[in-house]
Amino acid sequence: MHTTPTKIQTGMHRQLQLWRTTVAAQHQRLGWKTGFTLPADQQRHNLPSAMVGFLSRERCYQSGDHYQAPPNAVLLVEPEVAVQMGADVPAGASAEQAVAAIARYSAALELVDTTRSADDDIEAILAGNLFHEGVVLAPSQLPARDYRREHLSISLRINGREVRTLEPARVPDDFSAVILAVANTLAAQGEQLQKDDWIITGAATQPAAVAVGDEIELDMGVLGKLVLGI
Repeated sequence: MHTTPTKIQTGMHRQLQLWRTTVAAQHQRLGWKTGFTLPADQQRHNLPSAMVGFLSRERCYQSGDHYQAPPNAVLLVEPEVAVQMGADVPAGASAEQAVAAIARYSAALELVDTTRSADDDIEAILAGNLFHEGVVLAPSQLPARDYRREHLSISLRINGREVRTLEPARVPDDFSAVILAVANTLAAQGEQLQKDDWIITGAATQPAAVAVGDEIELDMGVLGKLVLGI
């Protein structure tokens, strides 16, 4: 991946131009996603922080839905911790302010299409919204005051077989760095992380491949359960 600040800036500019016309203008705002969230990934690709993409209500599926994959898609699913903001978070906020702004937590499953490689040009990856295909949020939500990292668990099953469990190194002690990456990235493009926005905070396990006909079950303990058909 060839990374420069100009490519990141241009890629985000293209992405948010798309977001403004297809999401904001149609009142489909749901929130944001992060990619390259692990420090090792950022170092390998010469990135200053986690990268940011957008979520839309149009591509937010309910537990129990059947997702119709686009032709030729190469799909992976990623269990993720989702956080919803209870207040706006401006650029330059402190880590304490970022964590205090979280209203609730939930389990999330992101669908990504890896037809485009993670080694592609960063501008193209950002303009293409970080491989995002869709997201499922668990119907249950946990108030922020009740969240404890040590209570987090994950069981991802595909067709009844457990294929992934929690990888603790992938989940930070708190999500301030992720929240601030979103807030600061949006501010640089003239937007803001707002109250009620959701953020899915990066894969908490290795991604798992799925194909048409698969049944997916995700159990994240206190953060809730969800199911999805492909």
